Amino acid sequence: MDSENKDHQDHQEQQDVLKEKMEMRRKQQVHFIMTQTNYDENEATEKLKTYNNDVMKVVSEYLGISPKEDEHINKTKNQKVYTVIREIMDKGSRNYQMQQERAKKIEEIKKMIEYKNKKNDNKDPDPNPNEQESQNKITKEKID
Repeated sequence: MDSENKDHQDHQEQQDVLKEKMEMRRKQQVHFIMTQTNYDENEATEKLKTYNNDVMKVVSEYLGISPKEDEHINKTKNQKVYTVIREIMDKGSRNYQMQQERAKKIEEIKKMIEYKNKKNDNKDPDPNPNEQESQNKITKEKID
């Protein structure tokens, strides 16, 4: 009979400790909500009950922030993995295309500069070197 009594007493003590921890956690949550909003303790407690003890939902509702829908919710892990891989591949492809376009523009600008240099060489055997340097600087700035 003593062992049953002791077991019951231990179980009761564990439940009391658990209740104290839960009460402390609830007070922390209420305090947090009160610091982040203009709610008083009663209103914060009611909102916590309404939102199933989700502090972020309570504060978000107060601030007028709607929850962001996750587009990956109804996907399997395998689908999520392939989605991430596809996003990485698409990003890499876009970067490669931008590099190719940038290289093409640089090549066109170089050809234009070369053409102008040839044209200036035919016109004026001794062009003003300062003018030529400023033209090169301008085109280099366009490239960057």
